Amino acid sequence: MLETSLKKYFNFSQFRSGQKEIVESIMAGRDVVALMPTGGGKSLCFQLPAILSDQISIVISPLIALMQDQVDGLVARGISATYINSALSFDEISQRLSDIKAGKIKIVYIAPERFGNHQFQKMFASLEVFLLAVDEAHCVSQWGHDFRPDYLNVRQYIALLPKRPIVAAFTATATPEVKDDIIERLALQRPAVFVRGFDRPNLKFFVRANLKKKERAQEALRIAKSIKGSGIIYAITRKETEELAKFFKVNGVNASAYHAGMAGDKRGKIQNDFMENKFKVIVATVAFGMGVDKADIRFVIHVGMPASPEGYYQEAGRAGRDGEQAFCILLHSKSDASLHNFFIMTSKGDMQAQGKNWEDCKKVIDVKYAKLNKMKEYVGLQTCRRLLLLEYFGDPAVKNHSGNCNGCDVCMNYKWDRATQSEVDGEKKTSKKRVKRASGEIFGTVLETAELYKQGYAPQAIAKMRSLGVSTIFNHLVEWYDAGGEFRIEDFLSHKEEAQILKAIEKAGSMEKLSPIKKYLPAEISYEQIRMAIAKKKRG
Repeated sequence: MLETSLKKYFNFSQFRSGQKEIVESIMAGRDVVALMPTGGGKSLCFQLPAILSDQISIVISPLIALMQDQVDGLVARGISATYINSALSFDEISQRLSDIKAGKIKIVYIAPERFGNHQFQKMFASLEVFLLAVDEAHCVSQWGHDFRPDYLNVRQYIALLPKRPIVAAFTATATPEVKDDIIERLALQRPAVFVRGFDRPNLKFFVRANLKKKERAQEALRIAKSIKGSGIIYAITRKETEELAKFFKVNGVNASAYHAGMAGDKRGKIQNDFMENKFKVIVATVAFGMGVDKADIRFVIHVGMPASPEGYYQEAGRAGRDGEQAFCILLHSKSDASLHNFFIMTSKGDMQAQGKNWEDCKKVIDVKYAKLNKMKEYVGLQTCRRLLLLEYFGDPAVKNHSGNCNGCDVCMNYKWDRATQSEVDGEKKTSKKRVKRASGEIFGTVLETAELYKQGYAPQAIAKMRSLGVSTIFNHLVEWYDAGGEFRIEDFLSHKEEAQILKAIEKAGSMEKLSPIKKYLPAEISYEQIRMAIAKKKRG
């Protein structure tokens, strides 16, 4: 029974909407196209069948960071998985290829560019592959918002295999036209097509239009300060990410810029620090869009209108992947469209320089303008914003939509001039899944962490499995302890450290704020340990 395997390998008691049907189709040997929202559980749909098979499965993924996060999560669950990409040394790649040949690996993640490597081609042609899963499959389509030419090679390399595997394509951002293009370009054979749950009710959508540049920065700052938790701010240009990050830091919000112009090791450190909540806000270009896999992002603010609904929904969808309430806010300026027009015309020149004919260029340009016009429509809407997105992606749930989602600024009749009374205020809105300390019960994201801890997983492993920072997992466990849970604080806090913290509390004169306590302690004692000592003292 699939639910038994789901519980065994992923600790979930039931599938999310649409997942089981996709898994069943793959297990029955059918090719699949699955269109599901970011945060909708796509990865489980190919990971579970891969785990249940006796043969190796290959996952094609476009970003190194995503590969590493997913492999770390699988390994933490005791599943033999690995990845091969350009970040590895020659010796590391050779060792991983040897492990694959020896049958030690169940799932291998690769970038599409890897198919061009002769050594990999040779090994690939000798494998009996159960499943070839193509993640972010919209990258294969020239009508998609993130076309990657290397994805076009996937089809020809499938032909190298001694036996054709099941081929499953997954994306969060495909329109019906892109879906058809994926089927053709990957040569899928009578695929089962699933369009599932683009609606994510925990996300709240807001737009503020026609702001001047300075007003927009100030509004982004105000919103970020008003919402508890970490968030992403997207800007259109690299220069603007740097300017905004500096503006935030000057005004008391710990922030860091992130863009493709930075060295890879620097980007990696910023991303790891963000995962561990070492700063509140990351200000990024779309290069960060598919790269972040942090489940507890509470807000995504676009300082600038994206070029397409696909790009917007994928980036906004980074918020609230833990199922808790989160905010997706677009701050628009009249100059946004002009900047995108410039980018489109530049891309036209690039295509012509590559030798594409006028007709092909016009098709691509027309599609880009159609997407940009749809974003302009989204910004100017006087009706439900969520409904426009669901219609755009062809979500079948549209036929049952009332026209009022109660989760966007239009449907909520939100007025931006109520600055300090904003609904965009994470302190004032409580989630249905919030911890209930009074009754000794816990729910939602804290409960998921507690359940894994009770099964014997270490906090570091839980963090990998749940796509959260280790500091966040410790905070969950302390909340659980506060509610009566059996978190063994002594495993992470020695008697000496506890005594030091208690003495620091006396010097600080209060337990309400951690920073005054921290200044009396050595650097190696963490805020998480301070929280543990306080929780233990309160519990007596």
